[in-house]
Amino acid sequence: MKLKYLGTAAYEGVPALFCRCGVCTKSRLAGGRNVRSRQQALLDGALLFDYNADTVSHAQRYGLDLHGVRDCLITHSHCDHLYPDDVEIAAKPYSHEHPPIRFYAAEDGYKKLLPFVKKEDSNASAMRVEAGKKFITTGGFYVLPLPADHDASTSPVVYAVEKDGKRMLYAHDTGMFPEETFAGLAAFGTLDLISFDCTGCLGFGGAWRQGHMSLQTVKEVFTRLCALGAADGHTVKVLSHFSHNGGQTYDEMRAIAEQEGYLVAYDGMEVTF
Repeated sequence: MKLKYLGTAAYEGVPALFCRCGVCTKSRLAGGRNVRSRQQALLDGALLFDYNADTVSHAQRYGLDLHGVRDCLITHSHCDHLYPDDVEIAAKPYSHEHPPIRFYAAEDGYKKLLPFVKKEDSNASAMRVEAGKKFITTGGFYVLPLPADHDASTSPVVYAVEKDGKRMLYAHDTGMFPEETFAGLAAFGTLDLISFDCTGCLGFGGAWRQGHMSLQTVKEVFTRLCALGAADGHTVKVLSHFSHNGGQTYDEMRAIAEQEGYLVAYDGMEVTF
């Protein structure tokens, strides 16, 4: 499997539009991997994670032909993870002939998608998912949504995904995993890759245990997953979904996180596992 990070920031991006904090100022000056768009990822060129307003620019920036994307997993309904207005781009007047795309979302995201997928010329559909209930995407990915610790009004889930004997977990946006999620992952099988929410960056300003995580909390979660047999020393550990409020730029995070065995994601990064 290959996971490509199209964007790696929280809602406001890095640098944030109107911000002159230390992280934003240094990131503007340094450029490169320090500049981040909103979180989104693509698995094996076929399965999208989230659909935000940066999707068009991501496809253009990386020269992506998304004709082959049949499925999109929505983690929750906050606008930096689901921008339903742009679902209409899949309609024939805008994108002509292409295979239909199906969006998968829990309750609130599903409700937000319905007005757009029900339009007469829509080439998209929506499926409501429930935490703990497995399903198979049209592209043949085996998916288990599990509860996330995030704004409950957005129906948040994390996704465990399996195909051809490879397993990964996409865990954005969430704080410390709920017990139901630990139990579900223990039964899912050993993960080859975990993409962790790390909005609070290194956690120097606090552990970030609710709603989002920092490296401090991520390490605690990973230790628990290893004890349950859901991860081991071969599991690739990636940090992503960073906020300037976490307090560090990419350059400042990298050396410390890598010493702990974690990859710091950047826009455009690809991980094969």
